[in-house]
Amino acid sequence: MNRKTTRTIAKIIAFILISALVISSFTFVLFWASGTDRVYGAEVNSVKDLDRELDFFKDMMVDLRTNFKDELSYEELLNGAYQGVFDSLDDPYSVYYQSDQDRDHFEESVSGEFSGVGISLESYYGQCRVVAPIPGSPAEKVGILSGDIIIKVDGQDIGNMDLDSVVSRIRGKAGTELTLTVERKGTAISFTMVREAIRTVSVNYRLLDKYIGYIQITQFDNDSHLEFKNAKLKLIAQGAKSFIIDVRNNPGGYVSVAANIAGQLMPKGAITHFQQKGIIMETISASGEGDLNLPVVLLVNQGSASASEILAGAWQDSGTAILVGTTTFGKGVAQQIIDLPNGSAAKLSMYYFLTPKHRIIDRVGITPDYLVENYKDKDTVALMEQYKGFAPMSEKVKPKAGSTGLNVYGAQQRLSLLGYDVTVSGIMDEKTVSGVKTFQKNQGFYVYGVLDYATMNALDWAVVTYINGADSGKDLQLEKAIQLLK
Repeated sequence: MNRKTTRTIAKIIAFILISALVISSFTFVLFWASGTDRVYGAEVNSVKDLDRELDFFKDMMVDLRTNFKDELSYEELLNGAYQGVFDSLDDPYSVYYQSDQDRDHFEESVSGEFSGVGISLESYYGQCRVVAPIPGSPAEKVGILSGDIIIKVDGQDIGNMDLDSVVSRIRGKAGTELTLTVERKGTAISFTMVREAIRTVSVNYRLLDKYIGYIQITQFDNDSHLEFKNAKLKLIAQGAKSFIIDVRNNPGGYVSVAANIAGQLMPKGAITHFQQKGIIMETISASGEGDLNLPVVLLVNQGSASASEILAGAWQDSGTAILVGTTTFGKGVAQQIIDLPNGSAAKLSMYYFLTPKHRIIDRVGITPDYLVENYKDKDTVALMEQYKGFAPMSEKVKPKAGSTGLNVYGAQQRLSLLGYDVTVSGIMDEKTVSGVKTFQKNQGFYVYGVLDYATMNALDWAVVTYINGADSGKDLQLEKAIQLLK
């Protein structure tokens, strides 16, 4: 065979190889495009166009399931597709529930009955953010604050998890331990706590002095309006001639309940407007029958969100209350649970809610009439580490003069942190009894120097409040409210 023949054969072989490669590549491309005449970039302007795209979508899912390297079920693909639709809304409050359990978790958190650590969370552009801890809950006791970003649950990074998956990991059997790691101002802080059965009493109340009634609403549960009415009437019967209503760190709840409470004190007029696509779809109004024409101060802060902001906006615009505190959270959208055609469910942001004067709340918040900041420059992290080393006041005893034990030791540690002149010894000496009496007087309790359960709970609460930033244990926002009413 001469060289010319050899070169000719080589060219033929090369041509055949190249042709085979081109055909293989072309076949690969045709594989994905088979069975459809879809034009990439085509506009979808009608139901007919949508039907065309859904036909392509079905073909694509069949091809994916057939050719993907691992086993796939159509259920997995469909759930991913549904989730993708909700992700495309670019709305942190709209959530697709892949299971009944996910839906139940949400409904439990609103109704006020669940087992966990008592923390309200939201998905905020890919991050799991704390709206507010429930007062008296394990989360609040260890020092978790509104605005903290959850980054780990029991040491596991949750960066790639959706909100419902995080909530499922945080929920658990009462009595079990949980460690949450949060990011606060660029610093990672870990908190260990024990889960409890959370059944929140959403309304607490007391008479501050002879004529100021104080009502705290921790969440708008399904019966909070009834609890509020009961508190209001009892305080009036005790002589209240003015009110301080406290919705600080109240993450929201049922809109209808917040509107009912708003109407119990305000004059006739709009409570809130629901807006969709720039059009007012509905307005909830007060009849005016609940207007008591009494001075009211509403306490708000950055943890007052959603339904709390409906109440704040309604009372501010109507002149029902003077607002004191810091600018609210800024969640001005209302969600509803909707049942989807495939049998699943979703929480969908359906409306913006506006104040009576049509002010926007979402991502803006409500600015109070008097800006009062409780938090001062202190080493909160160091104080929290100190608090975590305190003895628990968990013994089922009520120490009095001469008693010894962990309850005494823990109380002395807390009194000392709050500035009371006590010696931490575990012995209920004269100084400790005096300190307990002073604390009871400041709290409005019966003053008798015994460490009863109410006093110990209030003492622990006061320490957590102090660590979270209240100056010298004082509630400057509450003090301002009292000053305004006097």
